[in-house]
Amino acid sequence: MITPIPFDELQFVLLNADHDLSRFHSSEPELDEFLKEDALINQNNLISVTRLVFWKGNLVGYFTLVNDSIEVRAVEECDREESYHFRKYPALKIARLATHNSCERFGVGRSMLRKIFSISITLSHYVGCRIVTVDSKHSAVDFYKKFAFKQAIRMPGETVPLYLDLKNALQRISRES
Repeated sequence: MITPIPFDELQFVLLNADHDLSRFHSSEPELDEFLKEDALINQNNLISVTRLVFWKGNLVGYFTLVNDSIEVRAVEECDREESYHFRKYPALKIARLATHNSCERFGVGRSMLRKIFSISITLSHYVGCRIVTVDSKHSAVDFYKKFAFKQAIRMPGETVPLYLDLKNALQRISRES
């Protein structure tokens, strides 16, 4: 049985030019390429922000976040806000999320989502942020659905559009507490 890496043993660090990314390898080469070639450039140009995840000094994962929006009609009726009269909800998008090959199935992805949820809740105290979105690879849809992400009402293509309604998620958590 695999023992998950405890959340409090992980370090979440903002990407900078001093980080050695050369040994990071996930199961998705395009995610590795983004991290090594584009993430810092995009961050310096204020397009996205990438956080690296370290465990015992080793890079075990990363995620990249960007601002987003989602059409109200792409959200299930039960997740809509009746008094909201605009076409789109403000959102935070998980643009990239990858775990190092050697740490798959050790809970690193779960911990990254936990950190992303924390960031989104903090963000919602400063700007509107009702929804977390992700354009998931088909192979990762079940992973996100374990965390209550729902498929957006939109035709999937190369990726599957998913969302999580923060307000409903927070209400569900407070009821369960």
